[in-house]
Amino acid sequence: MTRSGWWDGGVNTSPWARLALLALLLAATAGAVLALGRPTGAAPYFIALYALCTLVFVPKPALTAAAGALFGAGHGLAVAVTGTLLGALLAFAAGRLLGRDALRPLLRRFRPLASLDRRLTGRPFTSVLTLRVLPVMPFTAVNLTAAFSGTPWLPYATATLVGTLPANVAYTLAGATATNPASPALWAPAAALLLLLGTAAAIRRRRAQAAMAAPRP
Repeated sequence: MTRSGWWDGGVNTSPWARLALLALLLAATAGAVLALGRPTGAAPYFIALYALCTLVFVPKPALTAAAGALFGAGHGLAVAVTGTLLGALLAFAAGRLLGRDALRPLLRRFRPLASLDRRLTGRPFTSVLTLRVLPVMPFTAVNLTAAFSGTPWLPYATATLVGTLPANVAYTLAGATATNPASPALWAPAAALLLLLGTAAAIRRRRAQAAMAAPRP
């Protein structure tokens, strides 16, 4: 597969492939829970599959909610945070191996991506943190773009850890309390996530309007 094909995802990022990987993750974790007799013993398996699933654009909120449902709020959050960071670092390493040449065709086609590349190079921690808190780009797309842009790994990892924490807390609590729909621990995170998603949608719309209004060379 070519580099651009790897970025674009190909068949590996189809909805059916994502669903199959999510089902595999849940089945493997449930099997480990039954085999080991305690959820915490299955955590390493879940973390590894969580990280691998993020590499092929399996929705991270579903993975995090599953962590809460399987391991509870406390252990589930630790599992989700570890899986998030591991997946982000694996994608970052893959991006560095592919090299910046993989990003050049996209920079020519999408001006917003070129602007993001400049921000990541100039203000790596702040840029990654903003992209993590406000999910205006898919998780793995941010990972690869940061790697291609030359973002240092330490600001990238730190911003990822801090910036994804609010969503990880919210989705883990949602998964842990899913059996009790009346629980405030379920609805409060849901409201916070709706606010974040609404803000992200507004930012996307504003950027799209600005890109359309900008004069073309």
